[in-house]
Amino acid sequence: MTVTGNSMEPTITESNIIVVNTLETQPNVGDIVSYYHIFGKNQRYIVTHRVVKVVDEGYITQGDAYTKPDGYTVAPEDLVGTLFFKIPYVGLLVHIASTKKGFLALVIFPAVILIMQEVSNIIGQIKER
Repeated sequence: MTVTGNSMEPTITESNIIVVNTLETQPNVGDIVSYYHIFGKNQRYIVTHRVVKVVDEGYITQGDAYTKPDGYTVAPEDLVGTLFFKIPYVGLLVHIASTKKGFLALVIFPAVILIMQEVSNIIGQIKER
């Protein structure tokens, strides 16, 4: 998953991609979990925060960049998984590529250069014959 916010900095930054394990055991205090949460008008997002307390109804979480826990309890059925590992800086490329200018710079422009080189090679081979 591509990280899109800064709530877990400095542990996880917006330039990271994270990989989560599906849950085989219940998360413990200190574990970083990803879970579904509804914001605004039924917009469902995946949030990644640290478990700060386990309660009967589920889990109290908090972003590392925040001083207070989230104002809700995460139900066990909303959990996606626990943090397995992170890949630094790759998320930045994904973010850039998702913009029009970034897509042009990272995908289209290099593709055009490769095509031009191949056309040049083909023309060179034809001239040699």
